[in-house]
Amino acid sequence: MTTTSKSTPPAAAAIHACSRAREQKDDSHILRRASWPAAVLLLACASRAVALCGDGSGDGRVRASDALVTLRAAVEGSYDAHLDVYPLGAMDGSLTAGDAIVVLRAVAAETVPVCAAANERFVALTTASCDFVTGGVAMIDAHSYEVVRQRPGVTIADAVIRRRGGRVFALNRFGANTVMELDTTNELAPLWTCSVGLGANPHDIAIVAADKGYVTRYDSTKLAIVDPSHGPGGCAGFLRGTIDLGPWADSDGFPEMDQMALVGDTLLVVLQRLDRNSFFRPLTNGAMVAIDVATDTVTDVIDLAIQNPFGETKELYQEPTTGVLWISGPGRLFTDLTDGGIERVDPYARRSLGVLATGAQLGGDLTDLAVVGTARAYALVAGSGFRVSLVELDLERREPVAVLASSEELFSDIEITEAGDLWLADRNCSDPGVRVFSIANNSEKTAKPLRLQLAPFTLTFVRANDAFAIPAARRYP
Repeated sequence: MTTTSKSTPPAAAAIHACSRAREQKDDSHILRRASWPAAVLLLACASRAVALCGDGSGDGRVRASDALVTLRAAVEGSYDAHLDVYPLGAMDGSLTAGDAIVVLRAVAAETVPVCAAANERFVALTTASCDFVTGGVAMIDAHSYEVVRQRPGVTIADAVIRRRGGRVFALNRFGANTVMELDTTNELAPLWTCSVGLGANPHDIAIVAADKGYVTRYDSTKLAIVDPSHGPGGCAGFLRGTIDLGPWADSDGFPEMDQMALVGDTLLVVLQRLDRNSFFRPLTNGAMVAIDVATDTVTDVIDLAIQNPFGETKELYQEPTTGVLWISGPGRLFTDLTDGGIERVDPYARRSLGVLATGAQLGGDLTDLAVVGTARAYALVAGSGFRVSLVELDLERREPVAVLASSEELFSDIEITEAGDLWLADRNCSDPGVRVFSIANNSEKTAKPLRLQLAPFTLTFVRANDAFAIPAARRYP
């Protein structure tokens, strides 16, 4: 299919936006004096786009050389929220020699410093009983690890949580077919629940504006177009339309649409293309379709190199400097431990960049991935005997270099804060709970799992500035 317009890489737009935001700062360069829109934007305006506090190189580790990067940035007068670590844990909107000293001390202590970019406030979770009969939601303080709220029965057991545009949604999947928005200011109280169609099995949600979003429907051939602004006032008008993805299905007629990523004005939708007539085994490689969100038309299709692209939660990881997307998957789950792996896709050229690491290199079936930097990631890998391990991956060597935890039961999700806390949903039914590790040295910070009324299933972070992150209303055709 011929490609139409392609989205502008995020770097150019980000540079322009950051320049405008910095113009709003006064001569003192103190962020707290800037207007809130500028303050929120400046959190994303880094001289180097990284995802770990104190990591100036973006490789996923805090090293002595990062202190030099911080000092150089301070001398040049540039700003990076990931290097803004002084006063300790404060957001002063400037870089000085003090920030470099804090980074250096963190290296010596084998810790990750807290920075201005690390604004994760709570962990929001979906939970499910071990027999998968009862579901719910819960909230944990991201700093004290205190369980703040539990609401069993709010969701079904097969529900996943998503944070999109500063809003938190629970997708009630198989058997319920609904989207629910949760109130992060009121301990995850449900705000509204709307259906996306009988038997739809919603898997992911993308928000492009306050009045427009998309929901992948795993058991349908048609992607749902929704209006999440209708939810609070009733579900009439919530389902705005559909986009037919059936032409890109495998032989059983269903494309198994799953994860999504919004890149500029293009929505990328992952298709697993599993064979329902053969116990959902992949008989062909996965694919991605590109959709123009202004016209709701498919403009391109990208053939993937791996089978069964799959991730339990979160959106697809996008490299902050290049915009390249990362896709992971197990391939033939539990029957072939050598296939699947990690694949990179250029969303602008609309082509696969090939497989970064295979299941053979990773040691088994990859079921979840959290990328820290250019050289480092963490993954859930299922090996022989259904044993699953939480491992650190060296992306340059393309192999695991450390095992943080293992279980013969289910590890269902991992997420990492910018301050270096790795959160693990451990569904070991003899002792289920949430466990926290420090990626500075891979040590476990929780003496025992944080217990909930139901076992943890999926998780996301509620950020301190979420109230300012909701997209402005914009009407599309």
